[in-house]
Amino acid sequence: MRYKGMEAIQPPEELFSRAYARFYHSLKKRYSLGIEMAKNKSYAENYYKQSLFIENPLIPRYSVLYHTLLSTYMQFLELGHPDPLKQTLQHLPGMRSLAAEVIERTLVLHMHNYESLDQLHWLYVQGIEDAGKSVLELIDQEQRLIRCQDQKIVLLLALTQAIQDLLEEFVVEDEILGEQADPILASPIIKLTRSQQVLIFYYDSQVHGLKHKKNVSKSAHVLHTFLGIPYTQITHSELYKKLLNPLTFSSGKATLQNLIVVRSFFEEWGLVSAISLIDSDIEKVKKTLE
Repeated sequence: MRYKGMEAIQPPEELFSRAYARFYHSLKKRYSLGIEMAKNKSYAENYYKQSLFIENPLIPRYSVLYHTLLSTYMQFLELGHPDPLKQTLQHLPGMRSLAAEVIERTLVLHMHNYESLDQLHWLYVQGIEDAGKSVLELIDQEQRLIRCQDQKIVLLLALTQAIQDLLEEFVVEDEILGEQADPILASPIIKLTRSQQVLIFYYDSQVHGLKHKKNVSKSAHVLHTFLGIPYTQITHSELYKKLLNPLTFSSGKATLQNLIVVRSFFEEWGLVSAISLIDSDIEKVKKTLE
């Protein structure tokens, strides 16, 4: 699935429509074939939802420009604007300027050896903590997106729309078949970071009596299977490393913020025992910040 050859000069609306159809059918075919060929259908469903939709490598999820672009497009779409794509593209120069300013501030911090990730843009913090990206890698991605022609931006929006529609389609399909939709995988825009997913699994394990420190490898394997993320050696995987110290973040403030997010997740599901454990840890973190 490539962009090449799709961005020939044509009206943005026509380009978006054709690209959307191509992305939609290509992704759906890969998803369906992957599950059909798999021995473990449940594992395959989670794996392909993760790799094709939620963490599609063509989506620059830690980019300020992409985040602003998508937010703007979705706002016009939700408000029922007759031409959300055209309106979004009209705001593109301002979005590029905003992203360039973020790059400039980030470079200054990088040159002066910043002491805390709190000084960086929150998207860059997520990229560093959840994907192991370096500041320079994030800047390079941002710069490449800023330099993209408008046609490439249209293709990116078409791909994002296709991913969102397919993910919603398969979540609804699961519900019709009587399967409980995975709350972590149910959103096309990742509302929970990888570190927050690890925290949720950590507290859920605590509630069910799993002695975390003695079962890190087993816990990591279970979480990899649940999220559909493959690995070669469990002790070298990202999830294993996060599970070793699930409450370790860039700062006490970041730890507190993530605990509050995870608490709201358990609140929504009414899991009182997990909430009590989180409240205890929240109080401990607050004392360190006093």
